[in-house]
Amino acid sequence: MPKLALFLVCLFVVGCATTAKYEAKLNSWIGSSEEALVAAWGAPDQVYTLNDGKKAIAYIRKSAFQSGGYSYTVPRNKYYSGKIGNETFSATSTEYVTESVPTQIHRLYCKTTFLIDNLGKVIHWHHEGNNCVSP
Repeated sequence: MPKLALFLVCLFVVGCATTAKYEAKLNSWIGSSEEALVAAWGAPDQVYTLNDGKKAIAYIRKSAFQSGGYSYTVPRNKYYSGKIGNETFSATSTEYVTESVPTQIHRLYCKTTFLIDNLGKVIHWHHEGNNCVSP
């Protein structure tokens, strides 16, 4: 049960994060200097120099979390009825069945690329992945 509660809390926190908020943060970097971007985001994971002198710098964020991997017991009622001689009968009994939730690994990924012009200013951004969100 504690694992389920932890999963639900994580789901709630992730549910508050949105791509729109992330894109708003990215938009705030348009016109900023490359130096300011690197000071805030850290050293980029990838750097590309384009033929026209512009530069693309990319930041990659990867993570994973696990859910499931536990068992629980569920009551199941069995119903009996029949006839013995002239008498009919009915009865119920409860048995407990163990059910399992398989372990699942959820992989999260976001690659954000900023395009830097010849003057060292951020002029464009692009992101891809299933976890490009911001709270």
